[in-house]
Amino acid sequence: MSWLNKIWQYLTEPPLPPFLLQITAHRVSGLRVKEGVSQKSRYFILPLEAGLIEPSAERNNLRKPEKLMDLIQRGFEKIDGRGGDLSVLLPESCFRLFIFAVENLPSSGREKLALIRWRIKKLYPLLSDDFRFDYQAWRFNSYYKLLVVGAKSSIIEEYEKLLARIGWRVRLVGLPTVYLLALIEEPDFLLINVERDSLALLAAAGQIPLLYRVKSFRLDREGDFTQQILSEMENTLHFIEDKEKRQIKRIFLRWAVETEDEKILLDFLNQSNLEIKSLKLNRFSGIGDEEKIILSPLLGQVANREK
Repeated sequence: MSWLNKIWQYLTEPPLPPFLLQITAHRVSGLRVKEGVSQKSRYFILPLEAGLIEPSAERNNLRKPEKLMDLIQRGFEKIDGRGGDLSVLLPESCFRLFIFAVENLPSSGREKLALIRWRIKKLYPLLSDDFRFDYQAWRFNSYYKLLVVGAKSSIIEEYEKLLARIGWRVRLVGLPTVYLLALIEEPDFLLINVERDSLALLAAAGQIPLLYRVKSFRLDREGDFTQQILSEMENTLHFIEDKEKRQIKRIFLRWAVETEDEKILLDFLNQSNLEIKSLKLNRFSGIGDEEKIILSPLLGQVANREK
């Protein structure tokens, strides 16, 4: 079983719901998993009015829930969605993701969870009592490398309750960048996921995540956007080289922002000693190239379940 299947699921291993939804601070997008079951479109992408959502891992996110609910309902009508089981990807800033090493793992599941909670409490002392998480562990030389993804129950429930009002039962909740990994076949890489309100970077070696960083920002208010990304990328690559003694040369870039900065960034990267790679999206037919980039976290969920 792919390790991605474990990220933020309930106690059992449910099948992928028939409809998928991603919510960001500036967009909602949806996907019907099965092709050819309806004459309607398979996906929708709708812009979100500024200020409807303020993504946060600590406080309530929804500022105008009625408007958000109406927009989501309108989107699902476009793809013949009338309620039922749903998977939802929430903004990166709603989650906490930790990657750390431990020398040993207890055999008991309860003891493992207690150990992990204790470790993340050391990394993040303000961790709330209602923090829910899932994890994956790899044997890495003489120790274990753990990836832990979680969020406050109150944050997740805020979205669950809103979707329940229009007939949707949330079965899976996830972090977008994690599902992009199903669209990457290289063993060593740096994934850069750019949204209008966040920049996420995830480095992996031998298909094992080594480092995750996320930076929240306002694109329209903060200086040179390209320079910010380059600075974060260089800091991440230098950290991996210094701490893990590995050099990463392959860069996967998901650019989900309507600006000219992508070309500037790619021109710079192409002049450097780095290899720019594309996410594996060719197998998804009936969707335009630009739309595939926007929908890629949802398409990654589909690809992950088919591995």
